[in-house]
Amino acid sequence: MNLHLFAILLFVLVQPACNRPDIENLEPVSDCQDIFPDYKEVTIPPNIAPLNFRMTGECDRIYIVASGKNHKIEKGFSGNRIIFPEKKWQRLIDGSKNDTVKITICVNRAGEWTRYRPFSVFVGEDEIDEFLVYRNLMPGFQNWNQMGIYQRSLRSFKVKTVLDSRVMPGTCMNCHSFAGNDPVNMVMHLRENYGGTLLFRNDRLEKISTRTDKMFANAALPYWHTSAKYIAFSVNRINQIFHATGTNRASAVDLRSDIFVYDIERNEMITSPLLSAEEKLETFPCFSPDGRTLYFSSADMKELPGEYSKVRYSICSVSFDENSGTFGSVTDTLVSSFLTGKSYSIPRVSPDGGFMIFTVSDFGSFPSFNPESDLYLLDLGSKEYCSMDVINSDYTESYCSWSSDSRWVAFSSRRMDGLFMNIYFAFIDKNGNARKPFLLPQKDPDFHDSFLFSFNVPEFAVNKIGTNPYRIRRVARSKASVQVKPESSH
Repeated sequence: MNLHLFAILLFVLVQPACNRPDIENLEPVSDCQDIFPDYKEVTIPPNIAPLNFRMTGECDRIYIVASGKNHKIEKGFSGNRIIFPEKKWQRLIDGSKNDTVKITICVNRAGEWTRYRPFSVFVGEDEIDEFLVYRNLMPGFQNWNQMGIYQRSLRSFKVKTVLDSRVMPGTCMNCHSFAGNDPVNMVMHLRENYGGTLLFRNDRLEKISTRTDKMFANAALPYWHTSAKYIAFSVNRINQIFHATGTNRASAVDLRSDIFVYDIERNEMITSPLLSAEEKLETFPCFSPDGRTLYFSSADMKELPGEYSKVRYSICSVSFDENSGTFGSVTDTLVSSFLTGKSYSIPRVSPDGGFMIFTVSDFGSFPSFNPESDLYLLDLGSKEYCSMDVINSDYTESYCSWSSDSRWVAFSSRRMDGLFMNIYFAFIDKNGNARKPFLLPQKDPDFHDSFLFSFNVPEFAVNKIGTNPYRIRRVARSKASVQVKPESSH
């Protein structure tokens, strides 16, 4: 080996040691306030991707020590970004289940090192579902045709395209839903070009036409029955209202809505006068984990769109018989808008049947348009409910979904800047207590500075989606589709 090459290798090997601050003899000056995302004192699952972050202030170099129960990461970085090696991160949190990882940050500015007091990240015992499926779209109101549905590995940063506008330009894609968090049974909607509902079951993909003679529009907002034999749909006629004054840019108004249940094996729609009354608006259906109850949001009809701000939804339920495909004769109101003057929407029940999370806003059923929207938790045993203050922010909290073990929730929020919707996770213990939420980790801490799309409709998945965008395109473009039969008596 020539002397020049040897000198370079020696410099590379020695450099990290030379740049290591004297951590043991540096007195911590204060708490570390200026990091993004804010991962301080959060609870994370033991199978989450690295919590990469950045210092929001200027700095020349950072040295970090992340110490767990059995492993430690000690590493220096140029600039203001901290990016953990993925394999070392996984060893760190795998060995720290039900314990804390302590993170100490030292920052070099103009040749001087500053050490901050360490902060902790608690690593829970409960793993999170391995995948998250979400939609990306621009936060404006004109560029709806630039969007996509994607599947992200939560253990890493790998993203797979389910379908996007590059594969099917001019097509609106939405409402992806899985039976029991498992995409072996999946449904999603396409609108505009090649519109229709795509049903994927046991590796069979087909396009179905959901509108029947008793339905004024195609089906939307799906939710699977636990048996995977039924899918509850809402049928909506939605308009947008744009505001010239005030803090709200726009509102989504449900001019008419009913609920139907699709019997997959009989290929027919089922409904009830309790779910399709002319004087009511019924939307956002959700089956209980045992399949015996259908929850939904219901409001009294108003003069629309003029009285849109007076529409307030309650959370209701009706019994459902899986064997006969019939509904009960009465509805039960779990959370009443008449008692509080608030509007309740998007009920989502934990897979263990213990709790329901729903949104609360001043009016309407589409909380993503309401800055005041928060998440509430209902104890299905005691029927008591309360605001999830640990999770909520001063901005919009919206769509929420549960992990398959009922210990984690994913929800969308505009808290980052009031404009873009992003996905956050929070741990929920067996008593319904939430921990501080954390942002979906990204490989580059500067990701959100240049990413011009919102995230919405986060859905957990325990497996990879078993089809690909080109197969979906081929089926969607096919003229062959299955027409759903209208309701019959049985």
